[in-house]
Amino acid sequence: MGARKNRSTLSALTLLAATIKSAWAMRRDFVVSMLSLDISGAYDNVPHERLLYILRAKGFLEWIIQFV
Repeated sequence: MGARKNRSTLSALTLLAATIKSAWAMRRDFVVSMLSLDISGAYDNVPHERLLYILRAKGFLEWIIQFV
């Protein structure tokens, strides 16, 4: 949701809670898991072209490379 107009931490938490409630409404014994990554500063000191080359060489999907 980061830095988008009308999006906030509260918006993200509301969406998360609604998603969990929807899963539980389907079946009460569902387990809901979440993965959250904050990579905004993870690659500040890495040569970007080299990083992208390595990701491609290791077979990462193009959408992941574009995200990075």
